[in-house]
Amino acid sequence: MSRKKRNVSGFNAKEWYEQGQRLTQHARHEEAIEALDKAIAKDPACAEAYFARGACYYALGRYVRAGDDIDAAAILGSRDAQFWSKHPIPAFTINTDDCQE
Repeated sequence: MSRKKRNVSGFNAKEWYEQGQRLTQHARHEEAIEALDKAIAKDPACAEAYFARGACYYALGRYVRAGDDIDAAAILGSRDAQFWSKHPIPAFTINTDDCQE
């Protein structure tokens, strides 16, 4: 069975969001971020896209950006984001014993 490549040039915000979700499911976080950037550019009030992009940033270890997106999603009304904004993940601690002098 051959798969047709989708023409993404005419995607709307929802379609870009869905594309980002598909990429995220395959751990293609950088590509997902690009798709979610486009969803947000088309609809800056799309809370789900901010939340999903925040999850991608988190998976990549970009915690400040993840937090910024989760906060934005919470402000825009995402209940999942509102939960995580109120219950942040504890800050990482650095064990200085492992540092080289």
